[in-house]
Amino acid sequence: MLLNTTILTLIIINIDIHPKTDILTIMQNGLPFLTKKAIDAALSSKWKEAVSLNLQILEKDPSSTDAKIRLGRAYIQTGEFNRAKKIFKEVLEDDPINPVALKNYSLASQKKSEKNHITLADPKSLLKEPGTTAETTIEITAKRVTASDFSPGEPLILKIEKRTVNVIKMKRDERIVLGILNRDFVIKLNGAKQKGAEASANFINGTGKNIKILIKCSLPIFKSERQDVRPYIKKGSIDEPELEMTETAEETI
Repeated sequence: MLLNTTILTLIIINIDIHPKTDILTIMQNGLPFLTKKAIDAALSSKWKEAVSLNLQILEKDPSSTDAKIRLGRAYIQTGEFNRAKKIFKEVLEDDPINPVALKNYSLASQKKSEKNHITLADPKSLLKEPGTTAETTIEITAKRVTASDFSPGEPLILKIEKRTVNVIKMKRDERIVLGILNRDFVIKLNGAKQKGAEASANFINGTGKNIKILIKCSLPIFKSERQDVRPYIKKGSIDEPELEMTETAEETI
């Protein structure tokens, strides 16, 4: 009898666990999850892991230019220059003027690697501080510029105007307008500018034409507004305000 109960318990446990395990497996094998892990691996200079993850992404999405570029960079960092050349050649066949692919194809051909090309520009550039920093995403409107053209922590310029705020990338002596911030940021940054505050931005990460950036301001303009909370007063307590009562004279008969 005890044996049968144990078997029944195991069956019930299996019924409960398998669906959850399957859902977790699906999430871990999804493209967004793998992409994040691939980027994290590169940021941590775990190049062999980056190679493996980007290969998994390309199995699911063979046309992903971003994954190919990440894979090519990882190949360069692991010294697999011929494989790097092959993957960047594939990118250039679809996009002959892709600047990232051209640059890295040249590096692979010369069997050179940029040791710090994917490390943070400044270790403190992506630190978040309550009130003075806020994350946002923008869509790149500039031609031939994608998330692959940036390095994590790369500084960006904010051009604050009355009705818009342009996000600008510096490329040598050229200013490339990437896109604009939403209205909420326009209002807050204009208010800060009038008070003499300074504002800047740094690239965090992104995919394709969508990038996430960190906005910084020298004034705490991103703090949530203070709410006027009135304390609850229990009826009948000594703090309850007295109500004015109007006495009605009784009529005599």
